Amino acid sequence: MNKRNMIFTNYNSEIYERTQVKDLDDLIIEEDSLIKWLEITSLDDVDLLNRVGTKFNIHPLVIEDILSEDHMPKLEDYDEYLFLIIEGLNLRDDGDLEVEQFSFILFKDLVISFQQRDDNPFSSILARMSEGSNLRKNGADDLLYALTDIIVDNYFLVVEKIGENIDDVEDEVLQNPEREVLQKIYNLKRNLIYIRKTLWPMRNAISSISKNEFKLIDDRTLYYFRDVYDHIIQMIDIVETYRDICSGMLDTYLSSISNKTNDIMKVLTIFSTIFIPLTFIAGVYGMNFRYLPELNWKYGYASFWIISAILTGFMLRYFRNKNWL
Repeated sequence: MNKRNMIFTNYNSEIYERTQVKDLDDLIIEEDSLIKWLEITSLDDVDLLNRVGTKFNIHPLVIEDILSEDHMPKLEDYDEYLFLIIEGLNLRDDGDLEVEQFSFILFKDLVISFQQRDDNPFSSILARMSEGSNLRKNGADDLLYALTDIIVDNYFLVVEKIGENIDDVEDEVLQNPEREVLQKIYNLKRNLIYIRKTLWPMRNAISSISKNEFKLIDDRTLYYFRDVYDHIIQMIDIVETYRDICSGMLDTYLSSISNKTNDIMKVLTIFSTIFIPLTFIAGVYGMNFRYLPELNWKYGYASFWIISAILTGFMLRYFRNKNWL
């Protein structure tokens, strides 16, 4: 079992206790004025999740959704608790998205959080708690807001990095439109499409919370969830803008390739045009007739090259006057 498999936090304005839980049977949830937070990581332990579901009377379908690591964000009301799934994102150095599913169950005075990896994305919240922030003066719904907000705010960092990558790719499209640039554009579009696909259901879930539809969410906390909702809307707008930019970059890339191809064809056409009369002359004097004019002429060979040079110079001058060169 992972050493950070379960961590239990008790707190209020005066008390802050954080302990590791080795066995779920040792966990005692008391009815008191403390707010509780149970963190569960490493979702490979299916038996543990089933025992959590039994202990807290959580619907089996909720446990099934938690175990589904690629579930879309959603919010469900089970009267005694709210069930929320959102996705966290990180952008790796290679430009690919790293996705992690977070699941939260909100009771009256308890939040249970589930995450896929054994890291600590909520370290800033824990630091605020240990310092005695206002978070410790509020209810479990405020803790749910803080957890949700830190995940959503991380989207801004991801989108900002994608914006920087778009700026770099734009320069490459204009300066050096190679095949690798096309792959980068498609990677950017794929990431933006995935972020958009994730943000829309998150928007719907947070919108439901901010509309005061659930008894477990205090009126004061609604304003904070509305702020999270506004952040999601901002990110959707930014993502749509970046998608348009990527589409424009793709058109620019195709235009650059087309212009490059046209330049190559122009050069080849000019060379072909120059050699057509030379090929004609060479063809005429290359025929195997015995009584060919100038065949025995002393200056015939030199005259051939002089005439060829004059024709080539004339055609080059003509092309330059037409701005074809």
